[in-house]
Amino acid sequence: MSLLWLAAFAAALWPAWTWAAARLADGSDDPLGLAAIAVLAVAVVRLAPHLRRQPSLLWLVVAAAMLVAATAMLATGPALVGALLAALSLAAALRAFMAAGTPSLALGGLAVLALPVVSSLQFYAGFPLRVVTAEASTRLLDALGFAAERQGSAMVVDGRLVIVDAPCSGVQMVWMAYFCACTVAWWVRLPDRIFATRVAGVGLVVLAGNVVRNSVLVGLEARGSAPAWLHEVVGTVVLAMVCSAVVLVVGRASPRPLPLPLPPAGGSATPWRSHIAILLIACAALPFIAGRNDVTNDARSGAVIAELPREWNGRPLRPLALGAVEARFASHFPGRIARLTDEQSVIVWRDVTTPTRMLHPASDCYRGLGYRIAEARLERDADGQLWRSFIATRDDHRVRVAERIVGRDGSAFTDASAWFWAARLGRSQGPWLAITVATPLHRETSS
Repeated sequence: MSLLWLAAFAAALWPAWTWAAARLADGSDDPLGLAAIAVLAVAVVRLAPHLRRQPSLLWLVVAAAMLVAATAMLATGPALVGALLAALSLAAALRAFMAAGTPSLALGGLAVLALPVVSSLQFYAGFPLRVVTAEASTRLLDALGFAAERQGSAMVVDGRLVIVDAPCSGVQMVWMAYFCACTVAWWVRLPDRIFATRVAGVGLVVLAGNVVRNSVLVGLEARGSAPAWLHEVVGTVVLAMVCSAVVLVVGRASPRPLPLPLPPAGGSATPWRSHIAILLIACAALPFIAGRNDVTNDARSGAVIAELPREWNGRPLRPLALGAVEARFASHFPGRIARLTDEQSVIVWRDVTTPTRMLHPASDCYRGLGYRIAEARLERDADGQLWRSFIATRDDHRVRVAERIVGRDGSAFTDASAWFWAARLGRSQGPWLAITVATPLHRETSS
């Protein structure tokens, strides 16, 4: 019976799971959360014989309150926040049916990690994390005899400008570290109080590992171009070391795990069932009745948007029609999106009137279309303007992509996360112009 109630809670939160599945299906986020879902499934199977029939009313009220909040947020607010509340609601519902004394904090952490949050974390936290990593790496390389200097989230090492790119932020390493911490804590049934104190040190372990990884790779780049496979090897080795350290920190000298308590026999009946059933039905039906408002909260600010350019690098431009998906995206975009071509490249011209998550890096778009991203770097054009570029490859199709963002006040950015925070904090004035130039690379043919 307890599992049926948990299934009912999950069913009532169906808009959150629909959003998560769509986000994974379109390739816009890494499927790391599937590992957390698998661990949660195993945990529920192990807990099933020990769940009690009469839930904790306190935790049931918490689960119901979060259910209502998640339903409201999924209908009117950011879907990611609604999904987070939904995951916490389901975790609270599980806690309500667990016997007293059963550790549950790690399961709550796994419920959050099961969501497709990596790309959002990369957008919002990527730039601050890269700045911290670049600063720490600069100091470390200085101590090792390199001439290192930080410039924003990039570094100049021995006179060479080196990009501290999205993978260097450590967001994926953070996810893996906390996944290991929560999984180990649940496996050894670490008491919640002890887990809370030990998990606080996970962030320091990740930071140290990320600084070491970044310093090694930047040092190699400064001495000469490091091959792509070496980046993968260094990243994999450091990730393995970080995860091993986390396992040792969280699982060290743990008290002997107690057997899972048996559910209490009997128990007085309470009238919670009918109330919760009505609430679940109402929350599940509300999205069908109201529908989700897909209009973005980033309403157009009314800022003046300049005319589209008529030429690019001396070559005339002509407009291209937006595809069906692009047109649907553009209808909610806070500004204007246009596609142009000079017969050599395709230029995506985005005028942005307000800071928004919808202005995401071009690499995210290409990954979502199935491209492999390589050779990311910073480079200057003939006018001295700094661009971020990369090569996108899918089958035999290779495209060189360059992008930058420019504010009305002349501030320029090569990173969407850096632009977002500068715009939010008032350090860059809009409207902004985001330019993405995609140039097909012809495949070399042999005679």
